[in-house]
Amino acid sequence: MKFNSLAFRLFITSTALALLVLPLAAFQLINEYRNSIETNFDERLKANLSLLIESSLQENFETPQKPNQFGGFAFTLPNSGWYWQIRPLNNAALPTYSSTSLGSEILNLKEKLRSNQEADGTSKFYIKYGNDRQLRVIERTIILGTDKQPQSYAYVVTGDSSEIEVDVLDFASMLTLTFIILGSGLILATILQVKVGLQPLRVVERGLAAIRAGKTERLEGQFPAEIEPLRFEINNLIKSNMDIIERARTHVGNLAHALKTPLSVVINEVENKNDPLAQKIAMQTEIMQNQISHHLDRARMAARVGVVGSLTDIHPVLLSLERALTRIYQDKSLKFTLDCPKTLKFAGEKQDFEEIIGNMLDNAFKWAETEVNCKIILENGKKRKSDLIPQKLVITIEDDGPGLSEKEQIQVLKRGKRLDETKPGSGLGLSIVADLVDLYGGEFTLSRSAKGGLRAKMQLPAGS
Repeated sequence: MKFNSLAFRLFITSTALALLVLPLAAFQLINEYRNSIETNFDERLKANLSLLIESSLQENFETPQKPNQFGGFAFTLPNSGWYWQIRPLNNAALPTYSSTSLGSEILNLKEKLRSNQEADGTSKFYIKYGNDRQLRVIERTIILGTDKQPQSYAYVVTGDSSEIEVDVLDFASMLTLTFIILGSGLILATILQVKVGLQPLRVVERGLAAIRAGKTERLEGQFPAEIEPLRFEINNLIKSNMDIIERARTHVGNLAHALKTPLSVVINEVENKNDPLAQKIAMQTEIMQNQISHHLDRARMAARVGVVGSLTDIHPVLLSLERALTRIYQDKSLKFTLDCPKTLKFAGEKQDFEEIIGNMLDNAFKWAETEVNCKIILENGKKRKSDLIPQKLVITIEDDGPGLSEKEQIQVLKRGKRLDETKPGSGLGLSIVADLVDLYGGEFTLSRSAKGGLRAKMQLPAGS
């Protein structure tokens, strides 16, 4: 999964949302669970508080008495956290009653934590008790005595809040494990969803690769409703491209026929005349003919390069050229070395490849003294297709002839330029090669070979 791919974007978006939403949901659920546990705990304390008030006022409603055996076992166990206390508020001389579990200590209720008071005057809050304990407290003020001498008493019941914390912690642990499993399931589901959802795009990719490789001319298959318009437009684009190329070929052929015939007539008319006007016309006509040939050749090349799906096997073309050139230059007894894997393909027209390699090999055979070497390798061949890195053919042709200087290497690429008039040829070969290589988006360089002759290096698109 690449960093800039659609799959990565969908995956990272879904994962980010899951990592954001699930913790928030967990926090909310834990908070609701804590409130529920706390409410139940308060109901227990409230029931004990009501029982404490009732037990202390059994004999009269003016002065509370210490209840006998009030509450359960926890109220008798020292340092249990479960305490009750009845304390007078406005008369320190009156006795303070407390549970056996509290011993001789008095609860300090001044520093209340998270206090909450209900409509009936009951207060609920936390207090710190000892070094590391927190108690949940229910407190209610009761006014006893007579109308002339009223006396306020604070009735307090506490419970160890660690029970709440343990329950909440257990729930949080269970919920965390559940949400981890849920989150993992969501991530796996997202991966599966992305893989299945983007599968049609991979089918489109393979289909386009098959078109480019010349295995088919259209993008076929069953696609989802969102992808079907894309398939339709791609097929229309391919058809439109083929129609344009065909029309261009037809126009080029018509133009070539329409121009070459009149020029041939003019050349024939002035061929045997020696007057200055005839010579001037012959010279200009030859220039016109070369220019027309140049631009018509380039137009034909551009039309062929535009064909979608053209693919050429390289090795058979090279063997055919080797046989032909060996017969043509058999009097030179040249040694020809070919280094080319049989599986390599050229992403273009066979005619163009034959023209490129044929011109370069013909030039090498023409000028070589004893040997000619041709080597073709695949550059970036180890890269995956999904990396969208185009593969290139690197073609190197060397001979041991006289070679060219740097200045001559520049001049020889000009159309019609010949450095040695004693050798046969039109001087168009290297310029045609340069034009074709340029049209295919490749590179063409000349340099001196290690053998002393000319070294030509070309880069062309590779097929698969």
